[in-house]
Amino acid sequence: MHHKTIVVSVLLLCLLLLATSCTHTAKVFDENGNVLTLKLSGKERVSINNTKQTIYTAGTTKDNPILLWLDGGPGGSELAWVRKYLGPLHQHFTIVCWDQRGVAASFSATKKGNAVEDYVQDVVALSEYLMEKHGQEKIFLLGHSWGGFIGALAAQRRPELYHAFIAASPHVNSTENDTIGYQMILEGAKQRGDTKTIKKLEAIGLPPYEKLDKKGNVVGDGDAYYAVLSRLYSYSPNAPSDAGFRSEILFLAPEHSLFDRINLIRGLMKGVKEVYPQLRHRSLEDEANQFECPLIVINAAYDYSCVAAITERWFSHTSAPSKHHLWLEKSGHNGVYTEPSVFIDFMFNEVLPLKD
Repeated sequence: MHHKTIVVSVLLLCLLLLATSCTHTAKVFDENGNVLTLKLSGKERVSINNTKQTIYTAGTTKDNPILLWLDGGPGGSELAWVRKYLGPLHQHFTIVCWDQRGVAASFSATKKGNAVEDYVQDVVALSEYLMEKHGQEKIFLLGHSWGGFIGALAAQRRPELYHAFIAASPHVNSTENDTIGYQMILEGAKQRGDTKTIKKLEAIGLPPYEKLDKKGNVVGDGDAYYAVLSRLYSYSPNAPSDAGFRSEILFLAPEHSLFDRINLIRGLMKGVKEVYPQLRHRSLEDEANQFECPLIVINAAYDYSCVAAITERWFSHTSAPSKHHLWLEKSGHNGVYTEPSVFIDFMFNEVLPLKD
């Protein structure tokens, strides 16, 4: 019966993806629910470090600064969330969403590599491309979750490219973060009586997870990470602001074709199993403490995906020409989407002036 349920669920998901797979640019709405007229709008294939990747641009005027949005993951695409929940932000910034290598329309780009350094180099190359195309001397860079990790490395390496770097619920310290997550899931599973999860986690043990590859080299154990991280969301605390948030529209961006959506699912699984384990011995606390461009951190009280306390500690020890902070009291990991008006006001009042 369980097998039949899985088969039926997969078939229904495929039918849903197929039924909504005719691509077009999503409508973007202001704070009053009115459709915004986008002067800049489109999907574009660009050459980035000898690969073809896809970006999506939307903004109400050519005069606004570019905001390059780095999605969470590895392997995620937040295009649908940005357009739905952050519509009014497009009046202040031209927002460029990007399918990173291995994601959706850029899925095949991982054939040229999927090391963390590849992603960091992609951020820099895409930033330079956007500056040249739009005639801007600098752009804004925002990284959410995993995007915060690669964005921090890019901003530290090439600060002259950016008005500011915005780290939204960034991934900071992998092993400490994953240990806290592991313990939270295990405790939650015991409270629920979820014996399957309890047995799985006890068999895996605490992170970091490693194994020997066919050549005898020590590598990250992607299957172990997938087993833990795939359970993280269901055992995270329920944030008050999550009630109206529809996470499933992640897979329904109208800009994505059917094949893009299928590759988004494939990319998420591949990202967790192949890219995420590369972070197991890495931390922004070791690698990104000094910035030569303004640093902004957006953190959320209920975030246990990228643990809020770790982000606060990192931020307190960083140096930058100026530092700015937004604390979202009612949110979890996706606070920029679940408290959008607070986030948008902050971006307008505190971040946008950094352009001058």
